[in-house]
Amino acid sequence: MTSEKEQLLQSFGEWITFVADLGKYDERYWNQSIAAGKWTIREVVAHILRWDDYFYQEAVAKVATGQPLTVKHLDYDDFNEIAKAYGKTTSVIELVTQAIHSRERIINAIAKFSKERYEAAYEDADGHPFQTSQYLKDFIWHDRHHIVPIKRLLHFRIEEMSLNGWPALQTLVYDGWLLRFAEGYTKRSNSVNPLFGHTLELDTKIRECEDRYERQNLRTVFKITPFSQPSALDGELASRGYDLVDHTIVKTIHLSDVQTPSFADVWLENELTESWLDALSVFSGLTDEYRSVTRKMLLQSPLEKCFALLHENGIPVAGGFAVIEDGWIGLYDIVTDSSKRNKGYGEQLVLHLLQWGKQQGAEQGYLLVVKNNLPANAMYDKIGYAAQYEYWYRVSNV
Repeated sequence: MTSEKEQLLQSFGEWITFVADLGKYDERYWNQSIAAGKWTIREVVAHILRWDDYFYQEAVAKVATGQPLTVKHLDYDDFNEIAKAYGKTTSVIELVTQAIHSRERIINAIAKFSKERYEAAYEDADGHPFQTSQYLKDFIWHDRHHIVPIKRLLHFRIEEMSLNGWPALQTLVYDGWLLRFAEGYTKRSNSVNPLFGHTLELDTKIRECEDRYERQNLRTVFKITPFSQPSALDGELASRGYDLVDHTIVKTIHLSDVQTPSFADVWLENELTESWLDALSVFSGLTDEYRSVTRKMLLQSPLEKCFALLHENGIPVAGGFAVIEDGWIGLYDIVTDSSKRNKGYGEQLVLHLLQWGKQQGAEQGYLLVVKNNLPANAMYDKIGYAAQYEYWYRVSNV
């Protein structure tokens, strides 16, 4: 049975895993503020590692050696400003290495505490009580306080890129909501994306969206993400009878972790071709109308693209396409011929697209997969994709 001490140390160690993963992103991400007027990621990491060093030296190490604690109240603003300045002048590699070392040093020391030493109540240099378990709880909360906005920053950028990667034919901006239209082909390109604000009265705003889609002979669809504004929108739509459909997971991968494809018979093109459309139309059962919409959507995209077909004995068995933006490769329309599934063709197609992305300078990848599509999720997990966040659609039943 795991003790409270072991559980707390495990939670305290989550920062190590998080920072190690952060280290795989480029400096643009590290230099980005977590919100307008807030610290950059590198400043946050420096801030935490400096507090780790301080508490190790003035408290944890003292407990370990039976010495009086010298930890005391500091001027937080001055301490944090010094930490931020350090973060600005230290390389990402050094920050990651030091952050991991500082946290591991604390964990290793506390892990060796005897039961009596761990549970004992101490007094800090200001005469205030200090207990190891409470220190861990406080800083686990502190870690998560910073991890959440850092993850949100990354997730929001992925959400933006996913909108660019699978375009609409028309987009209207309405009080911070994006209303996308593509002649009814896919919910992704024919839905309201409530991302960038909200000031109008909600009932009026929803009814206006419904009117706009009705004029296009389309059911009203809302894409609900962790960033939807207002936050109560999903509940409001549910109360109006909107159905929840296509619960989807957004997954990412570091391309440095991706293996090389082993299946060689693949066709890659940077321009959309009729042969690629032919194969995808067969695999996905596209009507002539939706095939035409797909062509228009992809031809108007300004992003760098790759259209891929995997062949068996010269016959296409799997296909899909990828786009690149800001060092990220996004995968779309990955599909295998229904008669050729469970043979690894989808996996090989994805590996070829990721290999192409690496050759174009991409370092990260993302994709979107329906949550209950168990075979697809298993394949992407095997390749190395990790879940980041989820979204779903609310669809009018009128």
